[in-house]
Amino acid sequence: MIPDEEREKAAGPVDAVKSVILLGLLPILIFRATLVYLPMNLDELMVPFTSVSLVMAIVFLASLALVMWRLGLVTNTGLAVSGTGAISASVVAVSYLLMLLLPMVLGIFLEGELSVGQIEYSDDGETITVNILQTTMSDRELEAELVVLQAGSQVWSSTANVTIDSSDGEGQITIQVSEFYSSNALPNSPYTLKVTVDGKEHTRDLTYSTIQWESSQWTGADALTRDITGVDGIARGVVKEDPDRCSGDAQNCLVGVVMSGWSGLDTGAEYPARMPFADFTVEAVLMEGNDVAIDYPSITVANTVATWDSNGGSFGTGSGFWGDYGSEFAMGGSVFDANFGKYVPKDEFDSAGDYGCYSFTITVSQNEGTNTLSDTSYYEYSTSNSNDIWESVTSC
Repeated sequence: MIPDEEREKAAGPVDAVKSVILLGLLPILIFRATLVYLPMNLDELMVPFTSVSLVMAIVFLASLALVMWRLGLVTNTGLAVSGTGAISASVVAVSYLLMLLLPMVLGIFLEGELSVGQIEYSDDGETITVNILQTTMSDRELEAELVVLQAGSQVWSSTANVTIDSSDGEGQITIQVSEFYSSNALPNSPYTLKVTVDGKEHTRDLTYSTIQWESSQWTGADALTRDITGVDGIARGVVKEDPDRCSGDAQNCLVGVVMSGWSGLDTGAEYPARMPFADFTVEAVLMEGNDVAIDYPSITVANTVATWDSNGGSFGTGSGFWGDYGSEFAMGGSVFDANFGKYVPKDEFDSAGDYGCYSFTITVSQNEGTNTLSDTSYYEYSTSNSNDIWESVTSC
């Protein structure tokens, strides 16, 4: 039996309701709203073997103990749950039970419809992020079935787990492009992603999402077009009046050569279209007959950034951009001319540099050299009336 003096200490139901609201409900709501701002990722700590937040569990139990103490339901001899205390204890028990069950109940009846949001590409085009959206009162763990089709034919399938965060109603699935990439999306082979989650299928076209660079904007179709299909090259002779480089009675002589290459998507036009997300390696060589005149250093291109060994300035700056504004790339030399740009002077040729037939070959390699394309053009170097001539010919 509970002594009469302890029974009298237990507050009535009105005080119980007030205490539950002020010392229970409000603190729990405040902590729940500020949980994500706590230091050291405390919001990620869970009660072992459950998905319940450890911080919220401590707050819940602490507020329950505080309410019971405030109402006089905890005494030296135990719980005061008879008489007036019984009604207050019932109010507290029912209130805290509702606080436990309400999120679950609301989650069942008030959950929004699950949907698949926009597809986002990383800046380098190597990954895509699928946003899964749903308004939910509690975090949800779901399994998604993923299928990628190209021009209607399946090229990849997999499954992925996704967690929808109740704080923002969003979950994400990240897919590596290399896992499903098969061949170029452009011009007529688009990719489609099918996501089946929670029993519903959602379809998204992977070609229209935008990728914003500092000065350029691309689409998913650009990011999924990375196999070089068109290569071209040209060697332009730098013929001009130059007393320091022209010998004999030549008025306009060949003082050097500017080599340029094109690499990209073959569209049937004169030159291939640019491909900003293609990674490739370029070899270029100018031959004088059977002798090497210019063996240009290997050029490595990744996401339009081109790098090569400039050999102390003999071959330009050693860095540049290939495929950002066009598919052409000028292979610079050590001498600058306002009309021709940087060119390789004839006196730096590894060959004799005599009159005759020259050939220029550019070779583009991808996937560690397993895929290669090349182009060879021919030029006749001659002289007429004290003027050197460098002209394109069909063969040597």
